[in-house]
Amino acid sequence: MIEIIEKSGWFDRSPFTGDCMMYPIFMLKDGKEHFVVNRREPDESWKEKEREAQIAELLANGGAYFHFHGFYADPFDMLAEMESRGHTFTEPDDLFVDCRGKAKGYGEGFVDFHGNRNEVSAAFHYRIYDESLLEKIRTVAAPIIEKSKRKRG
Repeated sequence: MIEIIEKSGWFDRSPFTGDCMMYPIFMLKDGKEHFVVNRREPDESWKEKEREAQIAELLANGGAYFHFHGFYADPFDMLAEMESRGHTFTEPDDLFVDCRGKAKGYGEGFVDFHGNRNEVSAAFHYRIYDESLLEKIRTVAAPIIEKSKRKRG
């Protein structure tokens, strides 16, 4: 079973967010905490709806992943379309950012799969919690990554 919890907040004076309260949201999965996102207060209504959709997506797929942005909610649909069109990644060495057990406050963590394409502006960002899903994404993305590296020279 998956549960979403919100932890105690802190006051943030960041130039990026402005003066606000930040509340970390975590997913409890298999008895372990995984950081999801921060909730900002006050926040824009569109941002609240976006966060609600991300959490709903996470709950709907058993806590495997959610996407922050990009045309495709499913990373395999995006990769299939990239393969069919011959598209490549702009930064093939920086697609996966592993935040598992490395940063204080992330709990068990996650891996972010994010980037953009050379041929069109099509930025994407997925937050992945499921190890087997991550390995499948790496496998499917591998030929595109190799093609991207060859293209860069």
